[in-house]
Amino acid sequence: MQKILLLFVGLLLTLSNALAFETVQINPRVYALVGELGQRSPENLGHNMTSGFIIGDDGVAVIDSGACRAGAERIHAAIRKVSDKPIRWVINTGGQDHRWLGNAYFRQQGATVIASATASADMHERSAEQIIQAEQLIGEDFAGTEPAYPDQTFDERLRLPLAGIEAEVIFTGGGHTPGDSIVWLPGDKIAFTGDLVYVQRLLGVRDNGATAWINSLEYLRDSLQPLVVIPGHGHVTDLNEALRDSYDYLVHLRNTVQQQIDEGAFDPVEASQGLDQSRFSYLENYDDLRFRSINALNVAEELFRDQ
Repeated sequence: MQKILLLFVGLLLTLSNALAFETVQINPRVYALVGELGQRSPENLGHNMTSGFIIGDDGVAVIDSGACRAGAERIHAAIRKVSDKPIRWVINTGGQDHRWLGNAYFRQQGATVIASATASADMHERSAEQIIQAEQLIGEDFAGTEPAYPDQTFDERLRLPLAGIEAEVIFTGGGHTPGDSIVWLPGDKIAFTGDLVYVQRLLGVRDNGATAWINSLEYLRDSLQPLVVIPGHGHVTDLNEALRDSYDYLVHLRNTVQQQIDEGAFDPVEASQGLDQSRFSYLENYDDLRFRSINALNVAEELFRDQ
């Protein structure tokens, strides 16, 4: 698998720009937009993530629209460097702010916005909170951003009407957020995973827990088996690294918390204390103890709920 990835890496073309992300060519139709690993900021316009786009014969599908209108404009500018085809679709891979708050801009370009029904519900539920947070982190360049919810939703699978390349969106139960989905290109064995996969950076477990996330990653591993993974955070990678930095971490948390419960921990706080996560100390954000503690606590709370 690593040898296959190296062949792809040899084809990567990084296009220089000052757009707060790198535009990385996977093949003539598929591109990743690889942002920073750190926090949202005025400089990156909230694009501290990895997204991308797919070029069909008659139009472009954008994978995640950015955290604000200005960010969406930067994404569009990057696309224009490699294609003059119209933006016809935007796929929001989940309900996190930088996956969807640029929707309104692309809708004005004539795009249809697509997301899982669960992601759409998550957007509606958390939009006010997300807008406040994004505005604080991005600053003045957040001006002009308005929430625009998906035009089309689906429950489990949706085939995209991209001419010249087969593509579908698959919802397998969520992960970092409840509506996280995969954009799957079966002919190329490429998966845009959104926030189901973090590489290089320690992931964040929210209060929905880890079980659905683990199940989604097992689907990625067992049913799709991609050769190239375009993660939600970090560089373009292969399945092995994707599983090591995301799946292995989640399973480690679940197993070590469960062991504490089996040994008599009487509540989630006690079950989440003192876990050895040093195996993952190579990941960005590991040194933030609060981050690791919240992950462990949210996993513990889910396991106690499920007892």
